[in-house]
Amino acid sequence: MTSWHHLSSDWLNWADQLAPAAQKINRHLIKALDLPALAQTAKDRELSMLDLASGVGEPAFGIARMLAGDADNDGNVGDAPLRGHVIASDIVPGMCAGLAERAGAEGLANLSVVAADMEKLPFGPSSIDAISCRFGVMFCSDPDLALRESNRVLRSGGRAAFMLWAPMADNPLFCAMDAVLSNILGTGFADTGLDLFGFADADGACARMRDAGFSNVSLSNHKPAGRIPERAAFWKPQMEMLFGHHLRDASDSARGTIDGAMFEALRPHIDDGYFRVPMCFHVLSGRKP
Repeated sequence: MTSWHHLSSDWLNWADQLAPAAQKINRHLIKALDLPALAQTAKDRELSMLDLASGVGEPAFGIARMLAGDADNDGNVGDAPLRGHVIASDIVPGMCAGLAERAGAEGLANLSVVAADMEKLPFGPSSIDAISCRFGVMFCSDPDLALRESNRVLRSGGRAAFMLWAPMADNPLFCAMDAVLSNILGTGFADTGLDLFGFADADGACARMRDAGFSNVSLSNHKPAGRIPERAAFWKPQMEMLFGHHLRDASDSARGTIDGAMFEALRPHIDDGYFRVPMCFHVLSGRKP
Protein backbone atom coordinates (compact mmCIF):
# COMPACT_ATOMS: atom_id res chain seq x y z
CA MET A 1 0.00 0.00 0.00
CA THR A 2 1.15 3.53 -0.76
CA SER A 3 2.04 5.76 2.18
CA TRP A 4 1.65 9.48 1.47
CA HIS A 5 4.22 10.09 4.21
CA HIS A 6 6.83 8.63 1.82
CA LEU A 7 5.70 10.78 -1.09
CA SER A 8 5.58 14.28 0.42
CA SER A 9 9.08 15.15 -0.83
CA ASP A 10 8.11 14.09 -4.37
CA TRP A 11 5.10 16.41 -4.29
CA LEU A 12 7.07 19.33 -2.91
CA ASN A 13 9.77 18.89 -5.56
CA TRP A 14 7.23 19.63 -8.30
CA ALA A 15 5.08 22.21 -6.47
CA ASP A 16 6.25 25.42 -8.12
CA GLN A 17 6.51 23.93 -11.61
CA LEU A 18 2.97 22.51 -11.53
CA ALA A 19 1.21 25.50 -9.91
CA PRO A 20 0.32 27.34 -13.17
CA ALA A 21 -1.28 24.25 -14.72
CA ALA A 22 -3.11 23.50 -11.47
CA GLN A 23 -4.58 26.99 -11.38
CA LYS A 24 -6.05 26.52 -14.87
CA ILE A 25 -8.12 23.51 -13.88
CA ASN A 26 -8.91 24.80 -10.39
CA ARG A 27 -11.31 27.34 -11.87
CA HIS A 28 -13.84 24.55 -12.44
CA LEU A 29 -13.69 23.56 -8.77
CA ILE A 30 -13.89 27.16 -7.54
CA LYS A 31 -16.83 27.92 -9.83
CA ALA A 32 -18.77 25.02 -8.28
CA LEU A 33 -18.34 26.58 -4.81
CA ASP A 34 -20.04 29.84 -5.92
CA LEU A 35 -18.14 31.90 -3.35
CA PRO A 36 -19.81 35.20 -4.33
CA ALA A 37 -23.24 33.73 -3.48
CA LEU A 38 -21.92 32.42 -0.16
CA ALA A 39 -20.46 35.85 0.59
CA GLN A 40 -23.84 37.48 0.00
CA THR A 41 -25.43 35.06 2.44
CA ALA A 42 -22.68 35.68 5.01
CA LYS A 43 -23.25 39.46 4.69
CA ASP A 44 -20.71 41.20 6.94
CA ARG A 45 -19.09 37.98 8.14
CA GLU A 46 -15.88 36.79 6.45
CA LEU A 47 -16.08 33.42 4.76
CA SER A 48 -14.47 30.40 6.37
CA MET A 49 -13.04 28.09 3.72
CA LEU A 50 -11.54 24.60 4.20
CA ASP A 51 -9.39 22.87 1.59
CA LEU A 52 -8.92 19.13 2.15
CA ALA A 53 -5.85 17.13 1.10
CA SER A 54 -4.14 20.38 0.12
CA GLY A 55 -0.90 18.65 -0.83
CA VAL A 56 1.47 21.41 -1.91
CA GLY A 57 -1.06 24.23 -1.89
CA GLU A 58 -3.61 24.24 -4.68
CA PRO A 59 -6.42 25.17 -4.76
CA ALA A 60 -6.01 26.58 -1.24
CA PHE A 61 -3.50 29.24 -2.29
CA GLY A 62 -5.61 30.43 -5.21
CA ILE A 63 -8.75 30.66 -3.08
CA ALA A 64 -6.84 32.53 -0.37
CA ARG A 65 -5.86 35.13 -2.95
CA MET A 66 -9.51 35.42 -4.00
CA LEU A 67 -10.59 35.99 -0.40
CA ALA A 68 -7.84 38.46 0.45
CA GLY A 69 -10.09 41.49 -0.05
CA ASP A 70 -8.45 42.57 -3.31
CA ALA A 71 -10.66 45.20 -4.94
CA ASP A 72 -9.49 44.01 -8.38
CA ASN A 73 -10.55 40.40 -7.81
CA ASP A 74 -12.86 39.01 -10.51
CA GLY A 75 -14.87 37.10 -7.91
CA ASN A 76 -16.01 40.21 -6.04
CA VAL A 77 -19.64 40.68 -5.08
CA GLY A 78 -20.65 43.91 -6.78
CA ASP A 79 -18.26 46.57 -5.53
CA ALA A 80 -17.43 44.61 -2.36
CA PRO A 81 -14.27 42.47 -2.44
CA LEU A 82 -14.48 38.89 -1.25
CA ARG A 83 -13.03 38.41 2.20
CA GLY A 84 -12.32 35.26 4.14
CA HIS A 85 -9.86 32.84 5.67
CA VAL A 86 -8.67 29.58 4.16
CA ILE A 87 -7.63 26.53 6.15
CA ALA A 88 -5.29 24.34 4.12
CA SER A 89 -5.23 20.82 5.51
CA ASP A 90 -3.44 17.56 4.91
CA ILE A 91 -3.02 14.31 6.82
CA VAL A 92 0.75 14.17 6.16
CA PRO A 93 2.98 16.25 8.48
CA GLY A 94 5.60 16.69 5.76
CA MET A 95 2.99 18.15 3.44
CA CYS A 96 1.79 20.52 6.16
CA ALA A 97 5.31 21.75 6.82
CA GLY A 98 5.85 22.38 3.11
CA LEU A 99 2.46 24.10 2.86
CA ALA A 100 3.26 26.47 5.71
CA GLU A 101 6.66 27.33 4.24
CA ARG A 102 5.27 28.03 0.78
CA ALA A 103 2.34 30.07 2.17
CA GLY A 104 4.75 32.20 4.18
CA ALA A 105 6.94 32.77 1.13
CA GLU A 106 3.91 33.91 -0.86
CA GLY A 107 2.69 36.21 1.92
CA LEU A 108 -0.73 34.59 2.28
CA ALA A 109 -1.77 36.14 5.57
CA ASN A 110 -5.34 34.80 5.35
CA LEU A 111 -4.28 31.15 5.13
CA SER A 112 -3.47 28.76 7.96
CA VAL A 113 -2.31 25.16 7.83
CA VAL A 114 -3.87 22.41 9.92
CA ALA A 115 -3.00 18.71 10.03
CA ALA A 116 -6.33 16.97 9.48
CA ASP A 117 -7.72 13.55 8.66
CA MET A 118 -10.68 13.93 6.27
CA GLU A 119 -12.44 11.09 8.07
CA LYS A 120 -12.19 12.83 11.47
CA LEU A 121 -12.03 16.57 10.93
CA PRO A 122 -10.88 18.66 13.92
CA PHE A 123 -13.62 21.26 13.47
CA GLY A 124 -16.95 21.77 15.14
CA PRO A 125 -20.34 21.28 13.49
CA SER A 126 -21.58 24.06 11.23
CA SER A 127 -18.30 26.00 11.37
CA ILE A 128 -17.24 26.16 7.70
CA ASP A 129 -18.82 27.97 4.73
CA ALA A 130 -17.20 26.07 1.87
CA ILE A 131 -15.04 22.99 1.35
CA SER A 132 -12.84 22.14 -1.62
CA CYS A 133 -10.91 18.97 -2.31
CA ARG A 134 -8.86 18.34 -5.44
CA PHE A 135 -8.07 14.70 -6.27
CA GLY A 136 -7.99 13.64 -2.62
CA VAL A 137 -11.15 12.07 -1.22
CA MET A 138 -10.80 8.88 -3.29
CA PHE A 139 -7.63 8.01 -1.36
CA CYS A 140 -9.36 7.88 2.05
CA SER A 141 -9.78 4.54 3.79
CA ASP A 142 -13.49 5.36 3.99
CA PRO A 143 -14.35 8.03 1.39
CA ASP A 144 -18.03 8.02 2.35
CA LEU A 145 -17.13 8.85 5.94
CA ALA A 146 -15.02 11.72 4.62
CA LEU A 147 -18.03 13.04 2.70
CA ARG A 148 -20.19 12.84 5.84
CA GLU A 149 -17.52 14.66 7.83
CA SER A 150 -17.48 17.44 5.26
CA ASN A 151 -21.24 17.73 5.55
CA ARG A 152 -21.01 17.81 9.36
CA VAL A 153 -18.66 20.79 9.55
CA LEU A 154 -20.44 22.84 6.89
CA ARG A 155 -22.89 25.56 7.85
CA SER A 156 -26.42 25.24 6.54
CA GLY A 157 -26.33 26.50 2.97
CA GLY A 158 -22.60 25.86 2.73
CA ARG A 159 -21.13 24.18 -0.34
CA ALA A 160 -18.57 21.44 -0.95
CA ALA A 161 -16.87 20.61 -4.24
CA PHE A 162 -14.65 17.63 -5.04
CA MET A 163 -12.48 17.21 -8.11
CA LEU A 164 -12.31 13.52 -9.05
CA TRP A 165 -10.74 11.47 -11.80
CA ALA A 166 -13.03 10.12 -14.52
CA PRO A 167 -12.47 6.50 -15.67
CA MET A 168 -8.92 5.45 -16.43
CA ALA A 169 -9.99 4.57 -19.98
CA ASP A 170 -10.65 8.28 -20.53
CA ASN A 171 -7.21 9.27 -19.22
CA PRO A 172 -4.47 8.12 -21.62
CA LEU A 173 -1.68 9.27 -19.31
CA PHE A 174 -2.82 6.96 -16.53
CA CYS A 175 -3.43 4.09 -18.94
CA ALA A 176 0.13 4.41 -20.21
CA MET A 177 1.58 4.84 -16.73
CA ASP A 178 -0.19 1.77 -15.38
CA ALA A 179 0.87 -0.43 -18.30
CA VAL A 180 4.48 0.78 -18.44
CA LEU A 181 5.19 0.57 -14.72
CA SER A 182 3.46 -2.80 -14.43
CA ASN A 183 5.63 -4.14 -17.24
CA ILE A 184 8.96 -2.67 -16.13
CA LEU A 185 8.71 -2.40 -12.33
CA GLY A 186 5.96 -4.91 -11.69
CA THR A 187 3.74 -2.35 -9.99
CA GLY A 188 0.67 -0.41 -11.07
CA PHE A 189 -2.19 1.44 -9.45
CA ALA A 190 -3.89 -1.72 -8.16
CA ASP A 191 -0.64 -3.11 -6.71
CA THR A 192 0.04 0.00 -4.63
CA GLY A 193 -3.53 0.48 -3.39
CA LEU A 194 -3.97 3.72 -5.36
CA ASP A 195 -7.70 3.90 -6.09
CA LEU A 196 -7.67 6.98 -8.33
CA PHE A 197 -10.94 6.03 -9.96
CA GLY A 198 -13.19 5.27 -6.99
CA PHE A 199 -15.58 8.07 -8.00
CA ALA A 200 -15.22 7.62 -11.76
CA ASP A 201 -18.83 6.51 -12.25
CA ALA A 202 -20.81 9.76 -12.43
CA ASP A 203 -24.15 8.37 -11.22
CA GLY A 204 -22.50 6.49 -8.37
CA ALA A 205 -20.53 9.56 -7.30
CA CYS A 206 -23.69 11.67 -7.15
CA ALA A 207 -25.49 9.00 -5.15
CA ARG A 208 -22.66 8.88 -2.60
CA MET A 209 -22.80 12.65 -2.23
CA ARG A 210 -26.54 12.54 -1.58
CA ASP A 211 -26.13 9.67 0.88
CA ALA A 212 -23.66 11.85 2.82
CA GLY A 213 -26.43 14.41 3.38
CA PHE A 214 -25.91 16.87 0.52
CA SER A 215 -28.67 18.40 -1.57
CA ASN A 216 -28.54 20.13 -4.97
CA VAL A 217 -25.89 17.62 -6.02
CA SER A 218 -24.41 18.18 -9.45
CA LEU A 219 -21.52 16.78 -11.47
CA SER A 220 -19.73 18.39 -14.40
CA ASN A 221 -17.28 16.62 -16.68
CA HIS A 222 -14.13 18.24 -18.06
CA LYS A 223 -11.59 17.01 -20.62
CA PRO A 224 -8.87 19.59 -21.28
CA ALA A 225 -5.80 18.74 -23.35
CA GLY A 226 -2.56 20.62 -22.87
CA ARG A 227 -0.09 21.56 -25.59
CA ILE A 228 3.30 20.23 -24.56
CA PRO A 229 6.45 19.96 -26.73
CA GLU A 230 6.89 16.35 -27.80
CA ARG A 231 10.36 16.04 -26.26
CA ALA A 232 9.14 17.06 -22.80
CA ALA A 233 8.78 14.13 -20.39
CA PHE A 234 5.59 15.65 -19.02
CA TRP A 235 4.55 12.42 -17.31
CA LYS A 236 7.36 12.61 -14.76
CA PRO A 237 5.67 14.90 -12.18
CA GLN A 238 2.50 12.82 -11.92
CA MET A 239 4.46 9.57 -12.00
CA GLU A 240 6.87 10.64 -9.25
CA MET A 241 4.07 12.00 -7.07
CA LEU A 242 2.28 8.65 -7.22
CA PHE A 243 5.14 6.15 -7.54
CA GLY A 244 8.15 8.09 -6.24
CA HIS A 245 9.17 5.46 -3.69
CA HIS A 246 9.27 2.81 -6.44
CA LEU A 247 11.16 5.01 -8.88
CA ARG A 248 13.81 5.88 -6.31
CA ASP A 249 14.63 2.18 -6.03
CA ALA A 250 14.82 1.73 -9.80
CA SER A 251 18.12 1.78 -11.69
CA ASP A 252 19.04 4.57 -14.08
CA SER A 253 18.62 2.09 -16.90
CA ALA A 254 15.10 1.16 -15.76
CA ARG A 255 14.09 4.82 -15.45
CA GLY A 256 15.37 5.47 -18.96
CA THR A 257 13.42 2.50 -20.25
CA ILE A 258 10.30 3.83 -18.51
CA ASP A 259 10.65 7.22 -20.21
CA GLY A 260 11.12 5.59 -23.60
CA ALA A 261 8.10 3.35 -23.13
CA MET A 262 5.94 6.28 -21.96
CA PHE A 263 6.89 8.27 -25.06
CA GLU A 264 5.94 5.38 -27.32
CA ALA A 265 2.66 4.77 -25.49
CA LEU A 266 1.67 8.42 -25.82
CA ARG A 267 3.04 8.94 -29.34
CA PRO A 268 -0.48 8.70 -30.88
CA HIS A 269 -1.33 11.93 -29.06
CA ILE A 270 1.42 13.96 -30.77
CA ASP A 271 0.09 16.56 -33.16
CA ASP A 272 2.39 18.90 -35.10
CA GLY A 273 5.25 18.48 -32.65
CA TYR A 274 3.18 18.73 -29.47
CA PHE A 275 1.61 16.26 -27.07
CA ARG A 276 -2.16 16.80 -26.89
CA VAL A 277 -3.06 14.30 -24.18
CA PRO A 278 -6.54 14.76 -22.71
CA MET A 279 -7.12 14.52 -18.97
CA CYS A 280 -10.67 13.73 -17.93
CA PHE A 281 -12.09 14.61 -14.53
CA HIS A 282 -15.36 15.37 -12.76
CA VAL A 283 -16.29 18.16 -10.38
CA LEU A 284 -18.84 16.85 -7.88
CA SER A 285 -20.56 19.45 -5.73
CA GLY A 286 -23.43 19.81 -3.32
CA ARG A 287 -25.05 22.02 -0.71
CA LYS A 288 -25.73 21.34 2.95
CA PRO A 289 -29.48 21.79 3.56
